[in-house]
Amino acid sequence: MIEDFVKKHVAVSSLESPEHAKGGDPRVITCTWFIGKRCNYDCSYCASFYHDNYSPHVTKESAYNFIDQLDIYAQSQKKKFKMNITGGEPFVNPDFLNILAYAKQKPSLTQLAVVSNGSIPLQIYLKATKYLTNITISLHLEQSQQVTERTIDNILKLNQIKTLFCNVNLMLLPGKLNQVKDIITIFEKNNVKYITRKIEPPFEDTTQVIKKGDTQAIKREQETFVYDKIHGKNQNKQDLETRLQEYYSQEELEFLSTKEVNWNNIRLHRETDMLELNTDELKARGLNTWLGWQCFIGIDSLYIQHNGEVYRGNCLLGGKLGDIGGEINWPSQPLVCTATSCGCNADMMVRKTKDPKYKLLID
Repeated sequence: MIEDFVKKHVAVSSLESPEHAKGGDPRVITCTWFIGKRCNYDCSYCASFYHDNYSPHVTKESAYNFIDQLDIYAQSQKKKFKMNITGGEPFVNPDFLNILAYAKQKPSLTQLAVVSNGSIPLQIYLKATKYLTNITISLHLEQSQQVTERTIDNILKLNQIKTLFCNVNLMLLPGKLNQVKDIITIFEKNNVKYITRKIEPPFEDTTQVIKKGDTQAIKREQETFVYDKIHGKNQNKQDLETRLQEYYSQEELEFLSTKEVNWNNIRLHRETDMLELNTDELKARGLNTWLGWQCFIGIDSLYIQHNGEVYRGNCLLGGKLGDIGGEINWPSQPLVCTATSCGCNADMMVRKTKDPKYKLLID
């Protein structure tokens, strides 16, 4: 039983994932960069915490400063770094291609990944592939049929580039099951790697609000919900299951149950054996808690907020390390986790030990 193993595990390490730049070699720093909230979409289920159409873009000067510091720091630690860039929609930043090009030429960079909604003109994506190693397209189905078809066409063309790892997060919007099935048929025919993702409704009356078309009401409620979720303040498994049942039809829930993530990205260690599984499974079982453990966020990972603030991880524990336009105070030691649960997959995959004596298991 997974629950029995989790009760007795003493350390955590991560596995290379086929998803994108979230692998876990202790000699590699994984940097997750929320490069800006600006987005050309306004999805009803995406909180204003994650996107808007007015926030300022990150400047290339501040981005270059941060990349320089990260590269110098990685070299001083005899490490490499991976960069996973998300938003918002990163490609709406007019300097984004320049930022990618600047990062690409750094000697310590080993992987450069981006998450995009797939709506950007193909020629821009093709320019970006000169620098990217990985791209994840999140396919959202609230757009017009024309936009959706153009996005799928972009995906099929990007998937043909042999030097690029391309995969898709296919978001199952309620009422769109038949369209999702049609898209899956296209993807499987063309060997496109994809995951069908459930949308987590943020509060109890989400379904009714969406039906009324009051997307701004959703966003107002979501801002607090998402912030609390990231910081491990509202991991109530039963509440989530109830809300999912209200949000999706039974047919949609049954379909989602057959589309579970089928790779492992985390390893739990006991003193004499280990178990490999996926972080989504831990969260689904409510087992994503390491309160009081030693966590290597800031040593193995970094997280950059949309406003340029640099933290150890998505949880923001340990406080701000600096800003991308200024000096970064690089941490030298892991910290003790004070969160009741770990709400971010990237943070979950960072090395952890119940006691420092078990560090040998994950070095």
